[in-house]
Amino acid sequence: MDLKIIHTADVHFDTPFSGLSETEKAAVRRQDLRTTFSTIISMAQNADMLFISGDLFDGRTVSRTTLDFLKREFFKIKHVKVFIAAGNHDCFHADSVYATFDFGENVHVFGTEPEVVETESADIYGISFQTANEFRELLPRFQVKNPAKMNLLVMHGNLMGEGYNPVQLSDIETCGMDYVALGHVHAASGLKVRGTCFYAYPGCPEGRGFDETGEKGVLALTVSKGHVTAEFVPVQQKMYVSTSVDVSKAECMEDIAKQLNGALKEPQNMYRFRLTGSSSFPIDTEVLKSGIDAFDVSVIDETVPAVDLEQLSREFSLKGLFTKFALEDRANMEAEAFELAFKTGFSILEKEERNEN
Repeated sequence: MDLKIIHTADVHFDTPFSGLSETEKAAVRRQDLRTTFSTIISMAQNADMLFISGDLFDGRTVSRTTLDFLKREFFKIKHVKVFIAAGNHDCFHADSVYATFDFGENVHVFGTEPEVVETESADIYGISFQTANEFRELLPRFQVKNPAKMNLLVMHGNLMGEGYNPVQLSDIETCGMDYVALGHVHAASGLKVRGTCFYAYPGCPEGRGFDETGEKGVLALTVSKGHVTAEFVPVQQKMYVSTSVDVSKAECMEDIAKQLNGALKEPQNMYRFRLTGSSSFPIDTEVLKSGIDAFDVSVIDETVPAVDLEQLSREFSLKGLFTKFALEDRANMEAEAFELAFKTGFSILEKEERNEN
């Protein structure tokens, strides 16, 4: 018998979204998390199980509004078994919402010791973090009761890393599970296999910063004994998009504005534009931001002055000496790193020069 499972993790409800340019936008993004989760619940309508592998919440304090929302959403799929393992952000303890709030009869939250829920079609194993820094290696603590059944594990963990329940590939290979549903890493891993055990990180379903760019989603799994297939399904409301724009050919601010608006594909997203290349005129990033129609925009000026560096390096001046040494090191640096370092140093020297005059 095949099992249909939706695997998600790292939703991070009640994230403050403090990195956005306006407070009102943070409230919109928190609502986006709920809309995304409702999409996941809709997908789970046709599934047998929903796995949530940790960090459902961003912290230990969870708003009553969020808890009531979740209870309503879980009730929509009361025919579906929901399994939750707490992670490092929302670890399980006596006063946690996992211990004090009733999420519904179809929701099972794993405790801080290995446990198994036996169903007719599969045995579902799981464990929750008991502290934010879970240094215990949790996977070796599991012992499969019935190797003939489908055995599935829901757990937060850091594959090949230190802290946060370090998970070793060798332990995955020998654990006896058919699938290990992991959480903690916010980038989707794709379906992996070690020995006869399949495993995956679904990534976060909604990005929360520019370290979480691109499409975000969940895994739609079909699981049978000894075999797993997985489809990554994007569910995000908005994406974080970071892109570099070479403005060397721009002759004025209007030219740069046209380039940035030309790079704007989906205005509902959050954009970070890094201006690279050289510029012969001052760049006002605030003016550029105000002319871009997107949900949230940041513009970072990483251009270097449009000067003849070789000629400048021959000048007998502080800027000349700085340029000479910079060009000597250029071959050992990435282009973006050189541009940033040169721009920073050159700007400091220009400022000192103006102060002296």
